[in-house]
Amino acid sequence: MAREDDDTVYCNVQMSLASGKELLQLVTALRESGSHPNLDTVFDRMQFELTMTIDIVEHPPTWGAAEPTKH
Repeated sequence: MAREDDDTVYCNVQMSLASGKELLQLVTALRESGSHPNLDTVFDRMQFELTMTIDIVEHPPTWGAAEPTKH
């Protein structure tokens, strides 16, 4: 349960790869425009998260791929 003085908002959104790329372009343009300076750190985090997950989808990690499942 959240504390009453905690004003942190969380957003976990799932989308297709194409939508993720489009959203990354939009967030990048918004950040570069400088028109929302109070959201710069939010845009930075969004860019990081989108870039990281797009890379994982486009280049899936190979670690553990050949290891059998252990039960």
